[in-house]
Amino acid sequence: MDELFTKIQDLIADKLEITDKSKITLDSSFRGDLGADSLDTYELVYAIEEELAVKIPDEKANEFETVRDAYEFIKAAQGK
Repeated sequence: MDELFTKIQDLIADKLEITDKSKITLDSSFRGDLGADSLDTYELVYAIEEELAVKIPDEKANEFETVRDAYEFIKAAQGK
């Protein structure tokens, strides 16, 4: 995986207290696979915005179902 995915994976592991990062894949569902609730999701979006210097509108953040959804939005927002 690339550097962006690794950073996102690290942030998810930290915010959701996941010790085995290999469980966090692009196809992981935030709620179903990773156990995130709405507060976790909000905190994660805030951490991503701070760490990766990208703005994620609330309506867009609510559309993130999988790690891939977030990854692709952030990648496009950063112009990579």
